[in-house]
Amino acid sequence: MSNKITAPVRQFTIPRLLFIFGLILIIIPVILLQHYVSFNEQLSADKNALHQKINTLENANNQLATDVERLIAEREQVINRYQELDEIEETIHDYMKELPDEALGGIEIRLNENNMIESPDELLLTSNWTERYHSTINSIEMLEHNLLYIPTHWPTEPNVVTSSFGPRNDPFSRARSIHSGIDVRGKTGTPIYAAADGTVRFAQYHGGYGNTIMIDHGGRYETLYAHLYRIHVEEGEKVRKGDTIGELGSTGRSTGPHLHYEIIKDGQHVDPEPYLDFFNDGFNEERGI
Repeated sequence: MSNKITAPVRQFTIPRLLFIFGLILIIIPVILLQHYVSFNEQLSADKNALHQKINTLENANNQLATDVERLIAEREQVINRYQELDEIEETIHDYMKELPDEALGGIEIRLNENNMIESPDELLLTSNWTERYHSTINSIEMLEHNLLYIPTHWPTEPNVVTSSFGPRNDPFSRARSIHSGIDVRGKTGTPIYAAADGTVRFAQYHGGYGNTIMIDHGGRYETLYAHLYRIHVEEGEKVRKGDTIGELGSTGRSTGPHLHYEIIKDGQHVDPEPYLDFFNDGFNEERGI
């Protein structure tokens, strides 16, 4: 019997450190690739967001340019209307010089033959503004601010003007007299609005005017609202154009529910109707002026 000799089996093992090092060499590129892809995606998203912001800013800039052009055009319209308004007032006062100057009742006034209309330069214009109005936005802001204190807002729900400013027969005595404002027909309780920003100077019962509110609009203009059913403001209170200040009624020397409304400019009563039509094209043609 022969003895068979077998060769020993050799085993090869990879050192653990070398295995870990190889694994790291594989994992690191994968991680870097993932970060690279994620970074590119974030960069692309940021780029798209930036483009959107740029487009938004461009649109806003174009809109701002359009708004500036519109405001400049509106300012020129206001300047023209204001000058036409002064011409109307001067024409009315010239026409009324030969009428009786006796004031009758609580809503009639004495006609002053020296009633002259001053230039609107002090209120709306300055020489600097006129010369540079195409290049300065500050002048537009000044105009918008001043318009808040000019009584151009309808003082009640627009209805029928039953009695205009100027000469008329007194509804009680039938004598020829001067009506110091306009009468607007309406239902009792209809809201009465402030015609411009200002401070309430008077808010109580006042003889023939009945329940009355007077508002000071910065020194040059005052407005008066008479025959009110209710008063919603107090003396010294600040109001803004369009605020509700009372309710239409028939208190005092009145033949029925209506608002008696006056505008006092530089201490003189003026016709309120052109102010109510301040932004209405052709209001001069309607009056034949």
